Amino acid sequence: MSAPLRLVLFGRGRMGGELIRLAPQHGSTVVHAFGRELIAAQALADADVTIDFTAADGLLDRFRLVAEAGLPVVVGTTGWEADRAAVERLVETDGLRLIAAPNFSLGVALFRRLVAEAARLVDGLPEYDLALSETHHRLKRDRPSGTALLLAETILAHSTRKTHVLPDPPPGEIDPAALTISVARVGSVPGTHGLTVDGPADTIELIHTARSRDGFAHGALRAARWIGAQPPGFYTMDHLLDHLTRP
Repeated sequence: MSAPLRLVLFGRGRMGGELIRLAPQHGSTVVHAFGRELIAAQALADADVTIDFTAADGLLDRFRLVAEAGLPVVVGTTGWEADRAAVERLVETDGLRLIAAPNFSLGVALFRRLVAEAARLVDGLPEYDLALSETHHRLKRDRPSGTALLLAETILAHSTRKTHVLPDPPPGEIDPAALTISVARVGSVPGTHGLTVDGPADTIELIHTARSRDGFAHGALRAARWIGAQPPGFYTMDHLLDHLTRP
């Protein structure tokens, strides 16, 4: 029997708790979990893979430590777009292995592929329009969610008619070129994302509903095992999904 994959977590919040609980199901064990305290270099020497689900503050410093230790990192932290160029330099110059996603649910990865195909098909049918929606718990800080923005980017990449994103649309007439995202925060909803395709005679709705955080944690743990076998590079859930669905 092979030894468990040793994980170091950055982030001891709700996702950190799920990762610790579910790690044994993936042949993994969490050897250290850090919050906002100083990261001990020795802890990284005890690990095979790191997983980052904490705040964007200090992200570059954490990645430099990970790169120096020669470890890969699974990144579920959001809000670090301004640091992307610096992270890419770490990948190129320090050989960092990184897989990043605002949502590690495999269901969301599949949903994004369906959204891309819907946007491509609707682009040739001007009588149909597209809009996104998302609902999360009241404690979620970002709005729209990182997943909603990822879906929006996917639509813009496959549509010539939608040119920009309009989150939480204001009152009044909406520019037809705007892709609207309706946002709701209520209760303890783990996450629901929807695409509406509306025409004069009918409406099509594609919806992904997370029943718990388990899906996010399972996806991150599968990503942790996969990224450890990859060469240096910047990877996404598309790469993992291609690997898992390859004939």
